[in-house]
Amino acid sequence: MNLHRLQPNIADNAETDKPHLTLIHGWASESEVWRSWAQKYFAEDYQLTLIDLPGFGQSPALPDSDTLLDDWIEALNRALPNQPTHLIGWSLGGLLAQQLALKYPNKVKSLICMASTPRFTQNCGWQKSVSPAIIADFIKAVQIETNSLLKKFWRLQFQGTDQARDLMKRFGKHMATCSMPSLSGLRQGLVLLRDMDNRADLTGIEAPTLWLLGEKDPLIPVDIRANLADLQPQARIETIAGGSHIPFFSEPEATAQSITQFLKKL
Repeated sequence: MNLHRLQPNIADNAETDKPHLTLIHGWASESEVWRSWAQKYFAEDYQLTLIDLPGFGQSPALPDSDTLLDDWIEALNRALPNQPTHLIGWSLGGLLAQQLALKYPNKVKSLICMASTPRFTQNCGWQKSVSPAIIADFIKAVQIETNSLLKKFWRLQFQGTDQARDLMKRFGKHMATCSMPSLSGLRQGLVLLRDMDNRADLTGIEAPTLWLLGEKDPLIPVDIRANLADLQPQARIETIAGGSHIPFFSEPEATAQSITQFLKKL
């Protein structure tokens, strides 16, 4: 089963010497969410590939299984460009991008984890993310009131930021033009957010890595910097001033600038 890939700046069968830049979106979203941003800031210098996660956008959902993470990672691997690529993963996409960099190091030239974390859900040894109760409530609610839950989550990602009301309104209008994710994809994505834990493996990532955090991200606290520095000492860590959990939407130019500077130094 193949995932949908969007290559917005490359015509079919066109040849190009541009390096590859691949983007993997977060939960409750799809590749269209950052298509215009990616085109504006990166299309001139990179061959873009935007991937829809399983059950999101134009990608089919994967069957439920006991090997859910492996199934998602293998599907994403098949959707990656044939040549090595710089890889941007946002939120859930960042967790999955870490797994891709670990399992397929020859395919990932560099790794950018945007508004992401090695573990999304708190446990006794990790208090830097979302409580298990919230994830459990989301898993329950997504099957009962899908539309209202999605709107709630879209708004949540901007809470505490400057001009939050305007950002929430604009992002809601933007998402209203996108495809509704499948219930299966939403539920599976929440299970992965609940269970994935890459902390012990970060030192095994060979690709140069940038952690890009939003200063006012309500889901990933900015003080996670100290933990990331311990878990992956070789990584670069930056904070987007005023950035939300969707920094490419709330602070598009600053986010693109940090990524561009990182890539140009490789």
